[in-house]
Amino acid sequence: MPDDLAADTIRKLEDVVASRSLPEHTIELLRVSLDQARAAKTAGHDQEAITIAAQALQTAEAPSTDR
Repeated sequence: MPDDLAADTIRKLEDVVASRSLPEHTIELLRVSLDQARAAKTAGHDQEAITIAAQALQTAEAPSTDR
């Protein structure tokens, strides 16, 4: 059985959101992305779900640019 990359990427994003180790405004943005990725996955758009979740994970890993 092949791995479900979309589900795995969404799970990683869920873990980041749950960790709460980021500023609250970043967590809120990640939650929006998580909802969008889940909706795309549910609609059968796995590539879109992967893209959304992966971009959100990149945002979470990027150094803070608070000004």
